Amino acid sequence: MIVTGYKINNYKSIGNENNYLFLDPNITALIGKNESGKSNILEAVAKLSFNKPLDSIYLANKNRGSNEEISVLVDMEFYKYELSKYNISQEKSRISFLDSSTINIEGGFAKLIKNDSLLTSLINKLIESKNNRKLWGNDTNRLKHISNYCNELVNISSQIFTNHNMKLNNLKKWIIKDYDNKEYVIKTIDNIISTLEHYYNLLPRIYYREKDRQLSARYKYDEIKNIINEPDHIFNRFLSVAKISESEIIGAFEASSLGEKKTIRNKIGEKIKENIEEQFNKFYKQEKILFEIDYDNMIFTICFSTGDKITDLSERSNGLRWYLSLFLDIRSHDYKNFPILFLLDEPGVHLHVNAQKKLLDLFKDLANNNNQILYTTHSPYMINNRDITNIRAIEKDSDGNTKIYKNAYNQRLSNDSKMETLSPLVNAIGSDLKFNIGPSSKCNIITEGISDYMYINAMLDYLEINDKPNIIPSAGVNNINRIVSILIGWGCDFKILLDYDKQGEAEYNVLVNKLDEELISKIYFVNCKTEPNEKEMKSFPKTIESLISENDYNNLAIPYDGTSETKMLSAKEFCSKLKMKEIDVEDNTISKFKNLFYKLGID
Repeated sequence: MIVTGYKINNYKSIGNENNYLFLDPNITALIGKNESGKSNILEAVAKLSFNKPLDSIYLANKNRGSNEEISVLVDMEFYKYELSKYNISQEKSRISFLDSSTINIEGGFAKLIKNDSLLTSLINKLIESKNNRKLWGNDTNRLKHISNYCNELVNISSQIFTNHNMKLNNLKKWIIKDYDNKEYVIKTIDNIISTLEHYYNLLPRIYYREKDRQLSARYKYDEIKNIINEPDHIFNRFLSVAKISESEIIGAFEASSLGEKKTIRNKIGEKIKENIEEQFNKFYKQEKILFEIDYDNMIFTICFSTGDKITDLSERSNGLRWYLSLFLDIRSHDYKNFPILFLLDEPGVHLHVNAQKKLLDLFKDLANNNNQILYTTHSPYMINNRDITNIRAIEKDSDGNTKIYKNAYNQRLSNDSKMETLSPLVNAIGSDLKFNIGPSSKCNIITEGISDYMYINAMLDYLEINDKPNIIPSAGVNNINRIVSILIGWGCDFKILLDYDKQGEAEYNVLVNKLDEELISKIYFVNCKTEPNEKEMKSFPKTIESLISENDYNNLAIPYDGTSETKMLSAKEFCSKLKMKEIDVEDNTISKFKNLFYKLGID
C-alpha cells in the first residue's frame, strides 16, 4: 500500500493545526528554516510501527502548548497491482494510532480483511474453542490470555491484531499435548498467521536514516573485536549483510595455520561477492564495482577493483561511500520483500554538489520499486527543479508550533520566513535571490508563453492602458507553477492566464490540486472563464489566438493556422503592425480583449 498522508497531532513542536503531511506517491521533500520542526516530523513518522500501538516513550513527547493527547492518523491507498490482485476498487484506508492499547483501521484495508470469508471462518472456529478446557487445560491465567486473544480476533477488520505472531504461536504452545484434534487446531492457527502476515505485509516498513553512518576503508583487528558487540555499527552491518560470522572474522586473523587463514579469507571473499557485490551493483549504477579485501598488518581493508585499478574505499568519492553505507543500512534491516517508506534527514549533506544531484537519481530508483522517500534538505541540489510539486514547506509560528504546508508556495507562509524557507527551491530553479520580477505592489500576469505575452502587451498599448500589469511569459504551460512559487516567495501579487484547452486544464489541476487550492481565485482562462470544463475544453478549445478575429488575421502575411510554425510568426507580425499602426483592429477583437482585461482587473 502507498501512504498518502499523515495527520500528526500534538507531537513535540507539532500542534493540532496545519499538521497534515501530504506524501507524494514517490518522493517528498521537506524544506524550511533550521529548528522549524522538519526532524520532528520525520521522528513522529519513524517511531510508528503498524504492529504495535504508541508506547509510553512516544506519548511522553506531547506538545507543551496543547492540552490534547498525541495521536497519529495514517492515510493510505492500494497500488494499482494490488487492486488487480484482489479484484477490489480503490478506497482510502486510514490507520489510527490513538492511544497505547489499539491501532484502529477503516476503509479499503479494513474491508479487504473483512471480506476474506476463509479468514473469518478460521477465526470463528478458533473463537468457538476458547472455552474448551480439553483443548487448553485449566490454567486460569492461560485461559484469560486465550480469551483476550480471541476477543482481539473478533475485531480483526477494525483493529490491527498487534504482535499477532507471538500471540498466535503462544496459542499453539498452550494446546494440550494429547488433545485429539491438536494438528487440526495448529493448522487453523497457522493459516490465520499466514493470512494476517500476508495482509499486514501490504503495509510499508519504515526505514529511518537519522545519521549518515559512513563505512571506513580500514578497521584494525582490535577495533573489530569491539565492534562485533555493537549491532548498530556500520561495519557490523557490513558483516551482517555479507553473512560473515563472528568466528569467521576472528579466524581470518587468528587461525592457527596459514592454509586455514587463506581458506577462511577466501570464504569471506565469496560471501562478500555473493551477498554484497552482486546486489550493490544493481543498486549503484554509476559503474561496476568489484570488492577486494586485504588483511595486511592485522587490518581489514576494503578495496574496489574497477578495470585494471585497485583502490581502497578512502580513495573513492564520498558519493560512492554514501551509496554503499545506505545500501548496507537498508539490507541489514531485511526490507527487500516489503514496500518501504524511506525517511532521510538531510541526506548527503557532506557530499559534493554533483554527488548530491546523483542522490536524486538513487531516490528515483528506490521509488520505482513501490517505495516512497521522504527527506529533509536545505540544499538546492537536493531538489528536482523539473518537478517541484513534491515539496512541502515547514515553518514554526510565534507560539513555537510547527506548521506543515501542502506545497512550498502556500500564501499563508509568513513573510518573515518565506525567503529563507523557499531559498533552496528558488536556487534550484536557477533564480538569483537578488533578482525580482516587478515590484511587489505591481500585479504580475503569468502567461503560458511568449506569444501570449506579445498579444497582451500589444493590445494594452493599442487600447492606451496606462497602468499596465507586468506580463511574465512562461517557457511553456508546464513551467507556470515554478514562476508562481517564486512570486509567492517574494510576496508579489500575481494572476495566471491559461488557454482553455487540455494543457491549460492539466496545469490548472497541478496549480490547484498539487500546489495550493487557494490559487483558484488567481487563475483565469483566455475565454474569461474561471473554471475548467473538460468536455468544452476538448470540443471547443480556446487559446489567446481565439481572441483575434478572422479578418484581423487575414491582414497578416502569415496568419495563424493552428500550427506551431505560424504561432510565433503571426504573433510577432500582429504586434509589429499594431505598433506601426498598419492595421485597425476589429471591434470583435477589441471587445474580447477588453472583456479579458476587465476579468483580470486591468482598467
